[in-house]
Amino acid sequence: MNPSDVFRKRNLSKVNFDYEDLIGRDLSDSNMKGVVLKNRDIHNADLSCTDLSGADLSGAILFYVKLRGSDMRRIDISNAKLWDAELYGANMQDADIRGADLFYADLRNADLSGANLEGVNMRNANFEGAILTSANFTDANYDSNTLDTVSDYAKIQLKKQGKPW
Repeated sequence: MNPSDVFRKRNLSKVNFDYEDLIGRDLSDSNMKGVVLKNRDIHNADLSCTDLSGADLSGAILFYVKLRGSDMRRIDISNAKLWDAELYGANMQDADIRGADLFYADLRNADLSGANLEGVNMRNANFEGAILTSANFTDANYDSNTLDTVSDYAKIQLKKQGKPW
């Protein structure tokens, strides 16, 4: 077994990760429901298809993290850095994403209905096919690249609530 696979396909919902190095770890297909990884550096990790519902990853560094198809309902990723993160098909309903940095994040086909994107950096993020019903875009920064990827309804809301870069 590869040492980086030790957490793969496990129930980790009650694990205390305070002293565990998670950089580059494979945590895919695991149950991490409600875990607290606040202000942690987790870059290059694979959390694909992982249940992170109700988890607290606020302020976390999530550069190049794979979160494809993950259950992220009601997750707190406020003020997190998600540069180049793969969130393709993630369920992010009612997620708290306030102040996060989604620079070049891939959010294609993600469900962000009811998500709070207040003050988020959305520059160069890809929202093709994403569900953005009732999302809050107050003071979100966006550019023309991002605007080209959101639905017509979301485009209207983003222009009304957000700030062009």
